[in-house]
Amino acid sequence: MRILCSTGVFTRSSDPLSHEVIPRYGPQLAVDGFEVIFYPRWYPQQEQVVRALRASRLAFPVIHVEKGIGEVFGSSHPDEQEQGIVHFEHNCHFGREIGARLAVLHLWGLPQSDTHFERNLGLLTRCLDIAHRYGLELAIETLPSIASDPLSNVKRAFERDARSRVALDTEFLAMHHQLGAVFDADWLWQAALVKHVHLKDFAADSHSNEGRRFLHPGDGQIDFGRFLCQLRAAGFDGTLSLEARGIDSEGQVEVARIEASLRLIADLARET
Repeated sequence: MRILCSTGVFTRSSDPLSHEVIPRYGPQLAVDGFEVIFYPRWYPQQEQVVRALRASRLAFPVIHVEKGIGEVFGSSHPDEQEQGIVHFEHNCHFGREIGARLAVLHLWGLPQSDTHFERNLGLLTRCLDIAHRYGLELAIETLPSIASDPLSNVKRAFERDARSRVALDTEFLAMHHQLGAVFDADWLWQAALVKHVHLKDFAADSHSNEGRRFLHPGDGQIDFGRFLCQLRAAGFDGTLSLEARGIDSEGQVEVARIEASLRLIADLARET
């Protein structure tokens, strides 16, 4: 299991120079590579961002597609859906240029979530075709759901197009009480569908009226030692990505905290 760090751990979408933070902090972290999250403000300067990341000589095996695309896919307006497809292709081109081999997609998203999931599914095959043209596998993330649940939705995606792969998210699965159900879902493991895992903790008050709290492994209720052991037993050999925010209230990157979480993940992965 290769250990990555999401660039969302130490960057913010509101920062116009967010891509410059990656070469600054990336070399300080002992990981096998990074999962680059694509921010909307990168579209006009996509080639500039590519050049900066390639010059860093860091490894970027995974791209996290811009999160708002799944929300647009659920739109009832075909022109909005088509713009989502255009943006998705931009993301895939970006991923190929930085050397990614896997793209993680929010196939559905707030505020509609999966309430009109058939609309989202209707664009899945086009997304898989585009990803394939750019040399990328496409993994659908297990996101919070309203009408159904994360595992049922990714199963529907696989049933719609068997090229679909899966990215598990520990926080969202725990929110839906599905951390254990993942390992009872034989269809996931028999076809080796799980390619990527987002690691962040969960507590009952992680999502409150005061805003969402991103918990590092060990700060919540998830038993990550057990979870990683189950992953190994299920035959998982993909990438693990820390996805817990490491920026303090003053906007400073908490390097020591990020390093501690990465060490914990590495130690637990070795123990399994």
